[in-house]
Amino acid sequence: MLDPANGLAPGDPARMATRIIESADQEPAPLRMVLGSDALTNTIATLEKRIADYKTQTALAASTDFPAGE
Repeated sequence: MLDPANGLAPGDPARMATRIIESADQEPAPLRMVLGSDALTNTIATLEKRIADYKTQTALAASTDFPAGE
């Protein structure tokens, strides 16, 4: 995740720290924070893959419910 042009990670640690501190005053405060546009893009892609996998299990999940009327 290093930028080969300057050897630094693309995120600014000072800005990250500021946003973390600011989040304490948010109502409601976030349970999780993704800092950095690259991190957000990768997190969303990973979660979308997980959701797609869960959706393939719809019939399996429903097959474990009590039958209607019981």
